[in-house]
Amino acid sequence: ISNYYPNEEINSIGLIHTSNGSIRSNHYHPTQEQKVLIIKGKYLSVSKDLNKYNAKINVKVVTGGDLIVTPPFVAHTNIFLEDTISINLVNGDRKNENFKEHTIPYILVSPEETDEYIKKYKEDSQ
Repeated sequence: ISNYYPNEEINSIGLIHTSNGSIRSNHYHPTQEQKVLIIKGKYLSVSKDLNKYNAKINVKVVTGGDLIVTPPFVAHTNIFLEDTISINLVNGDRKNENFKEHTIPYILVSPEETDEYIKKYKEDSQ
């Protein structure tokens, strides 16, 4: 049994299936904290706090059982290393018709940089 204790109410749950080699996100949320529970799979979580001047880019390997909590104004991109199933947990509106209000595009990882992140991950894991 794994227990997780979110620090706020959850009113939106999304089940996400992502294929190996995919990239997701490249955005931030201006008002919502996002929680993602990884059921199975693996990806590189790339993030940057937009509230801090000259903030560093953080890269973390995420695997099954991990809970990633992303505060508002933290840009994030996910580079998938395996087929992955995750659950997205949010308090607030995530309706598709309001997408431009709750999800703001931010190119943290360009398509050209993706291979470099994967290459570095493979080098670091050897």
